[in-house]
Amino acid sequence: MLPLYQSPLGFALGGRGDKFMADAEARLKKFSFFGSGSKFEDAAELYQKAGNCYKVEEKWQEAGDAYMKAADLHQNKLESTHEASAALMNAGNCYKKSSPPSAISAFRAAVSNWCEAGRFNQAAKLTKEIAEMYEKDNEVVEAIDNYNQAATFFETENSKSQGNACKAKVAELCSAVLDPPDLARAADIYETLGRNCLDSALIKYNAKNYFTSAVFCHLALGDAVAARMKIEQFGGMDFSFRDSREGKLCEALCQSFDDYDPSAMATACMEFDRVSKLDAWKTQILVRVKRNIEEMGGGGVGEDEDEEVDLT
Repeated sequence: MLPLYQSPLGFALGGRGDKFMADAEARLKKFSFFGSGSKFEDAAELYQKAGNCYKVEEKWQEAGDAYMKAADLHQNKLESTHEASAALMNAGNCYKKSSPPSAISAFRAAVSNWCEAGRFNQAAKLTKEIAEMYEKDNEVVEAIDNYNQAATFFETENSKSQGNACKAKVAELCSAVLDPPDLARAADIYETLGRNCLDSALIKYNAKNYFTSAVFCHLALGDAVAARMKIEQFGGMDFSFRDSREGKLCEALCQSFDDYDPSAMATACMEFDRVSKLDAWKTQILVRVKRNIEEMGGGGVGEDEDEEVDLT
């Protein structure tokens, strides 16, 4: 006879999940003189207990299925949206370990409930989690859509910093992961984020970073004229931008475009990188910028050349 599963607390839980599931099914079939509400409550509680046992045993699919049955009863029989949402959350967290598509389906049902209840902060956090799942699976379009929706939910609750973080993810994915990239959309998002920073004394110094990213996107599109116009515009909104290291780098990149000089661009990037390390996103976008300069100068990068262009 196989030993019962022992939880860290020492309780014998082997087979208890199956028993609770069977008890729940039996309870639903039982006739009650006191109305059906009682049996639905009892069955939902039994499904919840089954899910808890399966979870301890790391039977993630079975746990998710049990929680989903509890959620269905709370939603459709007991009309308890809050309890249904909690069960959907439990189901989704279990399904993440066994069936990500099922997890997303459960989370989306919970998001719908949170929205109906006016709890947009919870909806935002869960939508962001859905976006992260899509991003992890390289489902870029879905990730972008959900990050954008999460930003809207956060803004509804006036959580501007979290909303801005989601918008920044949209811009990052649009410019560096989406194929083909949507650099124009990314530039607009970065510009909007920079403008938003200027409205707050606490984060106004972050504006130059977003403005720089917007300029990079225009240059990656090969539009040095638009990039120069934006530098002028951003300098009028943020008087520190033109004299900042970021602003001077943007100016140098535009000058490299005018001179068709990729070496000058590489030197400017190297000098900037010595003080402020260029992150992976900036490096990737600057690779595009350098290729644009080389192509304009007649020194295009061959198809067989290594994808990683050395900016230094």
